[in-house]
Amino acid sequence: MDVPSFIEDWQALVRPEPDEDGFLPREYPIPRLSLVHGLDFAYLEREDTWEGSSVHRYTRLCPKSKDAVHVLTRNKDVPERLFESALRLFADSMVLRTGESTKVGELRYYPPVILTFWSGFETFVRRASELLIATVKAVPEPVANFLQEREVYVSSNGAIKERGRFQSVLDRYALLLQYGYVWQVDKGNKYWQRLVAAKTLRDYYTHLDITEPRAITAAEVLEFLESVLLAIIWPSAVLKRTLLLGIFRLYEQWDFLREALEPFTEQPFFYDWALKDEYLFHCDFENVDEDTFPNMDQRLARSQAKGR
Repeated sequence: MDVPSFIEDWQALVRPEPDEDGFLPREYPIPRLSLVHGLDFAYLEREDTWEGSSVHRYTRLCPKSKDAVHVLTRNKDVPERLFESALRLFADSMVLRTGESTKVGELRYYPPVILTFWSGFETFVRRASELLIATVKAVPEPVANFLQEREVYVSSNGAIKERGRFQSVLDRYALLLQYGYVWQVDKGNKYWQRLVAAKTLRDYYTHLDITEPRAITAAEVLEFLESVLLAIIWPSAVLKRTLLLGIFRLYEQWDFLREALEPFTEQPFFYDWALKDEYLFHCDFENVDEDTFPNMDQRLARSQAKGR
């Protein structure tokens, strides 16, 4: 990798210069989305105005009294910033590892990239769900409760109360698409299946199965990132409206990293240890089975006793 050129080109992508009128370049799907994934973005070519502009049909006026929308507006950029933060960290890892003699290292960048990127997706689903509830005329109460992960119940004394109730983000996303856009998700679709696989990888690092050590490659991280982005881009193409403004710019950044990617694997430090012979490990519990797990003093005492 030519590091100076990479950094210069990367910075131009994440912090583009405004044009002579002071406007940032409009985002637009790069050809890969159509050539590789077969997605159609003709709706962007037919629009007289660009999405997000003051006169676009999906740009609406918010009255002063709608505090719920005011809060969501203040958090409007958070999903995109979380996505970009993860992409930046991935780019940093590529730069810092350029020239390293080995292509295997300790866990350092890839788990936080995965967790941060997924938090961008979760934040997108949460914000869109809250905006749906705040703006659509009639969202059924059970649907709103599901999207907001809450449950209304009657207590033993007859009082009506609320409590939190976990709902999978994928189930909430499917419901958001159904009630926000009148579109039923085909969960057998390859893009949805990729999102399911991405969640499985994220879950591994969120709720680590400590009994299953695993390595992760740069290519696997790259696939994870694309799978999450496509989960938003794919319904955007089908529904002919961009569900998250900025998503195509993020995909362009992802594609830049794809082209510059070099093989690398992160894994636990002890991942390759054979562990066939006796070895020392830290274990500070009370009432340990010392016949099976002696410390060095106990082992030495036993050896001396056997030698008498």
